[in-house]
Amino acid sequence: MLSRRCPLAMLVVMLVNLGIGSWLFYLQGLQSSQARQKAEHIWIRHIDLAPARGNIYSRNLQILATCQLTYSVWADPNAIQNAAKKVWGQQVSKDEIAKRVARTICSLLKDKVVSEKELTKRLSQTIRNRSYGRPILIQFIWAVRQLDESAIANLKRVLETKRGKKIPLEWRILQAGLGISPEMHRIYPYGRLAAATLGFVNLDNVGCYGIERDWDKVLKGKAGSMELEVNALGCPLPSGYISYLPPQPGNSIILTIDEQIQKAAEAVIDEAMKRFQPKSASAIVMEPQTGDILALVSKPDFDPNEYYRFPPERFLNRPLTFVYEPGSTFKPLVAAALLDHGVITEHTVAYCNGTWKTDGFSVRCWVVQKGTAHHGAETISDALIHSCNIAMAQFALKASYRQIYETLIKFGVGRKLGMSAGFEESGWLDPPKEFLAKGAVRHHQATLAFGQSVAVTPMHMAVAYAALANHGKVMKPRIVKGIREEKTGKIQWFEPKDLGFAVSPLTASKICDMLVSVVEDGTGKRAKLEGVKVAGKTGTATKFVNGRYDPTKVVVSFFGFFPAHSPKWVIGIVLDEPAYGKWGGEVAAPLFAALGQQILWRVQPPRPLSLTQDLTALSFFSPVLSD
Repeated sequence: MLSRRCPLAMLVVMLVNLGIGSWLFYLQGLQSSQARQKAEHIWIRHIDLAPARGNIYSRNLQILATCQLTYSVWADPNAIQNAAKKVWGQQVSKDEIAKRVARTICSLLKDKVVSEKELTKRLSQTIRNRSYGRPILIQFIWAVRQLDESAIANLKRVLETKRGKKIPLEWRILQAGLGISPEMHRIYPYGRLAAATLGFVNLDNVGCYGIERDWDKVLKGKAGSMELEVNALGCPLPSGYISYLPPQPGNSIILTIDEQIQKAAEAVIDEAMKRFQPKSASAIVMEPQTGDILALVSKPDFDPNEYYRFPPERFLNRPLTFVYEPGSTFKPLVAAALLDHGVITEHTVAYCNGTWKTDGFSVRCWVVQKGTAHHGAETISDALIHSCNIAMAQFALKASYRQIYETLIKFGVGRKLGMSAGFEESGWLDPPKEFLAKGAVRHHQATLAFGQSVAVTPMHMAVAYAALANHGKVMKPRIVKGIREEKTGKIQWFEPKDLGFAVSPLTASKICDMLVSVVEDGTGKRAKLEGVKVAGKTGTATKFVNGRYDPTKVVVSFFGFFPAHSPKWVIGIVLDEPAYGKWGGEVAAPLFAALGQQILWRVQPPRPLSLTQDLTALSFFSPVLSD
């Protein structure tokens, strides 16, 4: 009997060994790479390290955005569950473990920086499904992000306490599946100052809106990483393999923004928001010879340090995204086109009788709405001074539409300007359409003469007025002046970009003289500055709502520059649907004067102003005649 059993037993042993050997050969030979990957996924923990973003500076090298060191708490839900079951027993449910651990973590953190309910939910999720359906263990989550050192001091002490018999059981669980990682947190020292221009970054250090978005590749740097070996409980091994790749900080950006002029512009627009209560408001200050943007204001705004508290519509940079029909501020551009093509001269006369009717359409001047006398015979200068719609329409019809179109395109109307300061709208300018009926073209051309049938942004208008101030030469608007390399400290300066002449210097000079008369004798009187000649134009554009122009809804604006014959600053003010005041001369022109005076105070000693000094513009709102 024994002799018969021995060969059988040996055969069974051999078959078992052969099976085990074959399985090991399959795993270690044929499937070695896959098996190693699975094993490494279990015993090696990978942590991404975010780099410090580059700073954003003003033109005066004041820091507008920077980073500070913070600490984030991460957790391994599976390691916590395994350690808790060893300590509290297998009978404790997954949800109960998550609840107890979350309560302990929240008690150790300062000022309840995370919700216990939310943290419980995160810690209880230990498995998720891949896109193709296979489950995967969750071994890394963020428990709480970007806290200062004092907030995590107690938790840090717990995690650094050496394991022993005397430490609380809960601490052993935390040590098995919790860790603290340094992170860089974006801060904006001046709060709301230029918020829509700067934009913000989210918790993952990704630029959102504004400069932060468009220059994200320059600012963000390169992420680092850290890998460490852990035991079955998820605790780092004292002598385990550690790989550390330090993050590389991003480069810094120097803007063209002057923080003091930006502060003054925001103070003026804040006052306008209180006094006139518009839906929104924009302001631009620009240097005509270089295209440098010295100030860019969008209201209502937000605090980029706490962007999550504000609705998304506040994040848009309205000088670049608010599309509107410009109204009378567009008249100088059409006048420049007509003079430059030689279809009219300064002595050509048109006649305004309040309402002008043609075979296919009619045009009304604003004097009808205000109930004042019609303008009568007018030259092109008179038409700008009095802001006469009828005279402008009659002048415009002396040219071909293509002639006007070509000049307006050179001014930058109807296309994106490529500022790289966030989302930007191109507006709209109808190209010449040969297939339209002659009457339709004439009607479109007549309304274009006084700023209807065309869509612009405030930046389009600022660039066009800057061209008039710059002898007809168009400069590409720029918001970034240079890039500072973090490694070398060298600064790469960007040169101003010339886009060519929209009109001749002679034409630009003639329009400049006419715009001075608008401020001295016409609808722009409230834009006057003491001791300085101002050139500018008022605008009151009725909005097109539900298929018709609604006289109760207007966009009021003023664009101009000073000193008129040696311009250094171009200023644009735009208010959308002010609740009080409905004419550009009554609302926007005084705001121009208020901001212009603040700029002069900053460059004319002995009146130095600090960035913290506030402005009240009420003295500029004296009753005068307007458009």
